[in-house]
Amino acid sequence: MKTLLNLLPEERRAAIQKHLRSRFLLWQLFLLFVLEVFYLAIVVSIYLVLDFQQRALLATGENGTLSSPAEERRLNEYEEKIKETNELVGVIGKIDRSHRYFYKVFVLLDLLLPPGVTIDHIQTKEYTLSVFGRAAKREDLLLLDQKLKSAEACIATVDIPISNLFSQENIDFQMDLTLVPDCLKKDTL
Repeated sequence: MKTLLNLLPEERRAAIQKHLRSRFLLWQLFLLFVLEVFYLAIVVSIYLVLDFQQRALLATGENGTLSSPAEERRLNEYEEKIKETNELVGVIGKIDRSHRYFYKVFVLLDLLLPPGVTIDHIQTKEYTLSVFGRAAKREDLLLLDQKLKSAEACIATVDIPISNLFSQENIDFQMDLTLVPDCLKKDTL
């Protein structure tokens, strides 16, 4: 039988861990600083290239070298293509704004789901989410109901039929969640 002795005092161990954490934080800050410098170098180089190109275009525009009809026609074609692309992007943006994103609700369900409860199937209709699943015990189902009712940021109402609560174990359940419309909108583009 082996006997292990811990010869390092608790205070010294805590001091070593604190030192290691501070070194790790310092390393992360240094890495972040290097990335910022790299990003700044890229932005400055792009700015210099664009400034050089703009000066060259202005110089050629003053000399009148872009006045040929073929070049003007080509530029007009590019402008038309850009306008068409911008219109298509606008249509896509309108579609995207009206789209519903359920990822916040799924993350919330994942966080609030007790260990004895599994979700088998989910259906959506407008702002109603129907959840079908199985709970190991009635207490797990009641705990899920309580947690969902406390999540007022995304869930307005929780409806669980009383027939789900008749059994003690291995309960197949269905619940309807009415969702808050703001929770289904995307925060950023």
